[in-house]
Amino acid sequence: MLGIARRAGAPISFWEFTRKGAVVTAVSIALAAIYLWLRYFVLLH
Repeated sequence: MLGIARRAGAPISFWEFTRKGAVVTAVSIALAAIYLWLRYFVLLH
C-alpha cells in the first residue's frame, strides 16, 4: 500500500499509515461487535 501511494505521488509515512489503520481496525471491530450483539442477543428472542 505504501509503495502504491509513493508511485502515485502521495507518499505516506509508516506512522501515518499505522494511525489510520488503527482507526479503521477499531471501527471494524466495533461494528462487528454491535452486529454480533444484535444478532445473538437482541434478535434471537
